[in-house]
Amino acid sequence: MSERGVMRTLLAGCLAVTALSGCAAIRDALADPAVIDPSRPFRGSPSESYADGVDGIVIPVVAPVGKYPAADVEAAYQTSKRMLVAAHLDRQTLLGGAPEAFTALLDREQRKHFLKYLDSRDQDKNTRSWVTSFAPGSVDMVGDVIKVKAAMSAEPGKDDQGRPQLWVTYTFRSVYPVRPKGMPGPVLRVMAFVKARHEYWRDEPDGPLRHWDGPSVDMWTAWTECDSPDGFLRPDYEGMPNVMATSDAYDDNAPAMKKGECGAVGEV
Repeated sequence: MSERGVMRTLLAGCLAVTALSGCAAIRDALADPAVIDPSRPFRGSPSESYADGVDGIVIPVVAPVGKYPAADVEAAYQTSKRMLVAAHLDRQTLLGGAPEAFTALLDREQRKHFLKYLDSRDQDKNTRSWVTSFAPGSVDMVGDVIKVKAAMSAEPGKDDQGRPQLWVTYTFRSVYPVRPKGMPGPVLRVMAFVKARHEYWRDEPDGPLRHWDGPSVDMWTAWTECDSPDGFLRPDYEGMPNVMATSDAYDDNAPAMKKGECGAVGEV
């Protein structure tokens, strides 16, 4: 089975900030759409229309795929949904802790690799980027809601030896409201995006349906610092706009970013 391609690219935040002073500063800041109200952290953002958490992961209508019957496809969709929740919505993992929920869902062989290189100093091998984790002790989550928009589809695939597999391809976009640890603000919305697949197969016709966290096609975060030294995310509270290279974080048709690429992004 192929190892998951580590292609997390951090995208610098972009926000035009106007200097304010005196009593007018408070009034103007409250009216400024760039100032996020912690009681309504998604207000004014396209993510406001997204579903809350796991409800944003919708399983399609199930049908047979290749040699795999509908029951296998249904099981694969459910496993993929659990893996996405564990990788990107688990609070312990998000706050930089041990990704126990995700680890428990991995195939026994892939689990060994994941744990061996978890938080490795070699960033080409570090598997922390397989999950979404803010640097330990760096943020507080604002509220209990994470906004999610995800889609899945099933298709026939093959392993490296040409044997048939069932692939569940997915796109997953999540938006996290955060603020500096122990501080009231500023509040920032961080987005994570991944387009990848999970691979399913049987070693024997009557054997269990195994799975693999497969390679990613595109993977990035927005409003985080570029060039993470350890695979953890660090919100970019002071990001400034690059008007020559601003992109739309909500554009589903944007071309995939290249490995190591870092650019500017508009408001999340």
